[in-house]
Amino acid sequence: MLLFLAFIAPTLIVLYGVISYPENFPTPFKDLVMSIQVFSGVALLGLLPVGAYIYGMLSSVYAAAKTYPVRFNRQRREVCYVDSKTHRVLIVPWESVVAWVANSQGVTSYGATRQYTLGMGLEDEEQDKVQFLLLPQPSDAHALGMWTSIRNYMEDGQLVDTPNPMLKALGLIPTGDRLKPYEGLHTFEIERDDARAMGSLDDGGDDLTPQQRELYGYSKRSPWPLRRWYIWRVLSFWKMPYLLAEWGHRKGRPTLPEQVQAWSQPLPPEQWAKPSTALVKANQMVKTAMDKKGATFVEACKAAGLH
Repeated sequence: MLLFLAFIAPTLIVLYGVISYPENFPTPFKDLVMSIQVFSGVALLGLLPVGAYIYGMLSSVYAAAKTYPVRFNRQRREVCYVDSKTHRVLIVPWESVVAWVANSQGVTSYGATRQYTLGMGLEDEEQDKVQFLLLPQPSDAHALGMWTSIRNYMEDGQLVDTPNPMLKALGLIPTGDRLKPYEGLHTFEIERDDARAMGSLDDGGDDLTPQQRELYGYSKRSPWPLRRWYIWRVLSFWKMPYLLAEWGHRKGRPTLPEQVQAWSQPLPPEQWAKPSTALVKANQMVKTAMDKKGATFVEACKAAGLH
């Protein structure tokens, strides 16, 4: 927008003036230079919000680089937390983790607002305290969904990158770069392939005429999704956003302590920790209440004595 305001807008205005009112523009080049100077001065003011945005982006990346993720080890059935300030490693058994969903309401000048939080408590027996983890969420459903995904991973071994059932039915199982959980340089190629697919440019019917494609049920080919994609990439500086995303992903990942790296190494199946009998029974009660009695997750937990 700033480049458009500084260079393209004055050029279009002078060009329109030269074509429509040539008597008012006897020296077009001089008028163009003067217009660019004026518009560029205004565009320079836009560097302030742009600079603030860049500062916010960089500071968030560097802040993320100092914050260790909470790690869940399904094979060991343990949870690892690393303090960002002291770098102290806390490893607790999975079955000792306490979780809850909280919501609070407040009133501002714009109206009533409500905040939702997924909380987890990790008992630190060495220091005789509890380490609280508070994760803001958009709603109760999001908070319960995050906790459910963690439980599914730890209890049932379901992976977060399990293919979408609809995509699996169509034979479109994501592999390779499409399974990466972040945006980066690989996203550029994925989006280009998707743009080609939207225009039916890679459907295999290369040797068919338009009439045959219609007869056999193929979609009508159109190069415009790919063309629009290329136009937008040019306007957004080609691969620069993807380079920034790749840099943010790599720079924003802290180096885990050696103790955590060793703890994260896979174990042979015979060394995997087993859930306790009480937890297996409670999980079965929750599943039975939800599957056969139609109870919600919260109601099922209450019935199993976990609430």
